[in-house]
Amino acid sequence: MSASDEVRNLVQRYARGADERDVDALGVLVGARGTQTLDAWLESMRAPRTFPSSMHVLGDPLITLDEAGGSGTLDTYAVVYQLGDAAAGQKDLTLGIRYLDDVVRHEGRWVIRHREARTLWTR
Repeated sequence: MSASDEVRNLVQRYARGADERDVDALGVLVGARGTQTLDAWLESMRAPRTFPSSMHVLGDPLITLDEAGGSGTLDTYAVVYQLGDAAAGQKDLTLGIRYLDDVVRHEGRWVIRHREARTLWTR
């Protein structure tokens, strides 16, 4: 598998882990997400969910890799569907997000070192 395919798979695994609240899958992150520390972000993933379920639909990422240096960047557009609790009168929320990731090779695999999530729109 090429390095680009490995990084593309990383982003897909990450989205699925976030949707499933699989903290162990997300625990491979190295560094911080935005202005949160990794520990603070993981704790937010363990907290009760604001929305009962979510689904990330990712566009094909724009990938730039320096394989010799073991680093790179990803620029990924996403639409995130957050489904509300209809029985409690909670409405759904849809977000357009742009994920800007710095990735590095760490212990033989690509991981996200830093992520900036920019909300482009909500509906």
